[in-house]
Amino acid sequence: MIKFFRHIRQSMVNQNRTKKYLLYAIGEIILVVIGILIALQINNWNENKKSKKDERYVLTEVLKNLEEDTVLVDEIITQRMKAKTAVNALQKSLNSETKDFDSLQYYMVNLLTFERYFPINNAYEILKSKGLQLSNNELTTKISRYYDYEQPKMSNSILDIEVTILKVFNDRNGLVRFLSLIEKDERMVVKNPDDPIFIQELSFFLIAFQDNNGGTLEKLLVFRDINKKLREQITEGLKALN
Repeated sequence: MIKFFRHIRQSMVNQNRTKKYLLYAIGEIILVVIGILIALQINNWNENKKSKKDERYVLTEVLKNLEEDTVLVDEIITQRMKAKTAVNALQKSLNSETKDFDSLQYYMVNLLTFERYFPINNAYEILKSKGLQLSNNELTTKISRYYDYEQPKMSNSILDIEVTILKVFNDRNGLVRFLSLIEKDERMVVKNPDDPIFIQELSFFLIAFQDNNGGTLEKLLVFRDINKKLREQITEGLKALN
């Protein structure tokens, strides 16, 4: 093709048809420019297609991580609800003249059971490695806030419960001295439920722990709602990409 145009151009020069040659040369330049623009447009289209494919993949993986995260959070909420019930039941039991020995030990297990939270964020790490480049800037901000702020804050609150309960088990001069058997998360046996010192120390612990557990439970419920809303927004974002 290039040889063909060169032949025509040379023929016009030889025939001294300068004006026509100039017009032809301009036309040839225009065709070249149009060809370049078309090539650039095709390249941009391909890049945009690839970018959308990558974005769909990352968002899909983030959505999966959020779904896995909410399963963990639901399990922790269930345990914090059990602890809340245990606090109320134990306070009522300690103020009662007659105590249900089996119920007391059942609620002691629920009171002193904690759970660990292992945040799932590998898809977000992939997104960060790509420079957080999403077509929806608002969605990018909300995902970033969830993983960089909301998730660590929730993790710290859950860890605070763990630390509080572990202090009970590790303090040999504390509540554990009133227990004859400790099978964590399964069974605890109180030596003498009517011991006034046991009743007093447990009552003090319940008052402090009630606020701690209640605060964490409240945060968990808010966190679960944030997770749900973010999943809905990502689902809408995926629909827009498709």
